[in-house]
Amino acid sequence: MAWASAREGVAIRPHALRIGIFLIALVCVAPAAAATVEEQRAAVVALENELAALDAQAGQAAAEANVAIDALDETRAELKEARAGIAEARRGASFAVNALSQRLVELYVAPPPNEVELLLTGARLSDIGELQVILEQSARADSRLLDAARERRAELETLRAELETAEAAEEKRVAAKQRLRERVQAAAAARKQRLSSASAELRRLIAAREKARRVAAARLQTQAQVAPTGSPSAAAPSAIPAGDYVFPIAGATSFSDDWLYPRPGGRYHQGIDLFAARGTPIVAIADGTLSRVGWNTLGGWRLWLRDTNGTEYYYAHFDSFAPAARDGAGVSKGTVLGYNGDSGSARGTSPHLHLQIHPGGGGPVRPWPYVTSWPRPG
Repeated sequence: MAWASAREGVAIRPHALRIGIFLIALVCVAPAAAATVEEQRAAVVALENELAALDAQAGQAAAEANVAIDALDETRAELKEARAGIAEARRGASFAVNALSQRLVELYVAPPPNEVELLLTGARLSDIGELQVILEQSARADSRLLDAARERRAELETLRAELETAEAAEEKRVAAKQRLRERVQAAAAARKQRLSSASAELRRLIAAREKARRVAAARLQTQAQVAPTGSPSAAAPSAIPAGDYVFPIAGATSFSDDWLYPRPGGRYHQGIDLFAARGTPIVAIADGTLSRVGWNTLGGWRLWLRDTNGTEYYYAHFDSFAPAARDGAGVSKGTVLGYNGDSGSARGTSPHLHLQIHPGGGGPVRPWPYVTSWPRPG
């Protein structure tokens, strides 16, 4: 039996009609699900971007808090020195006062002889004049000593008051920076929770879409006795192209996501610690230029690498540098810059490389997503 289209006069067989109906159903249902999936995927990407921005803000806030703590430490050191100076000045003034008091007692008990007494003892007039000069000079010296001690103490008291005021201001600044970091981290935590929920919903929608497609394809196969058309696979997650970057340690390494972990003195960890055996070669992550190659108290032997895109990488705690590590030197990715160690504030800990990432030379960002995507040595 055949049905005819009144408009076109074309004969349509029943099984062909069934195939057409199910194809229409598959095409009509799938786009709606796909649209929902794409909307959810866009929401996940937006949340990931928000989270990355918040991570960057948290890194900047932590860096500012560390700077404020450093300034507070310097102020406290100056205040300690000023207080020690005040104590010394007080001792000096006290010594001068005691010396003058003793001098007055001695003069009261045995005052210096007058001119008449000296003449009666046979002294010459020139001797009398010299004695008077000596006595006057001694008195002036004692007075100057006392005045200088008092002035020094007054100056140090003024400095102490100024430093105590500065210390209070620095403490307020540190507290404000810490509160800012805590607020940003709280916002980031909330975004992470939303991202987790959105990602779970995206996986559910993708699974539902795939299930709907499989059911429709199976129904089409049963009704029309044709092979299922299959379903497209989910898009592969994006990744840094192979070869763009290399892992910074050329050897066995262990690490965790220790971004913004607390550090001694109220500081925050602005990077990631990559642990490896002492002496393991440390290499350039990308093509770029080196700067600030040398030593500082916290980083020990450290340097900066700026790649061709403007991203800066901070390497710290080298055991020693390689010949290529020179200020202004251009290096290629994989160039050995030095060797793993524990210099600076890491002294006595397990040897490791402290690595920070500063896109565009700005504040530090969470290194974990980048480090875990770079190919590691076999």
